[in-house]
Amino acid sequence: MELLAKLLLDLSLMTTMLILSYLSRKMGSALKIRPYYLILIIAAIVIAAAGGIDAGMRALSIASSPLLPLIMRIAAGAAAVGVCLRYWSWLFSEFFGG
Repeated sequence: MELLAKLLLDLSLMTTMLILSYLSRKMGSALKIRPYYLILIIAAIVIAAAGGIDAGMRALSIASSPLLPLIMRIAAGAAAVGVCLRYWSWLFSEFFGG
């Protein structure tokens, strides 16, 4: 059950990252920003790989530390937040009235 929860979370994160990469690509082309949105696609692939490692360890009954998939997920999430801040930081100033 724990693996299913991780895989569903991974799937939702990958979907979110891919949607944000599409929107960021559109915004980046309009604002002439470098294609940082590619990092979101790479982050989604890294999360898919982390899920594959978790599923592979479970399928092969390998009892090892889940540290590598956790580090992969954290690094992908941090990269995605950084890219989204690059593209979408103007929303904060609009929201907070700056």
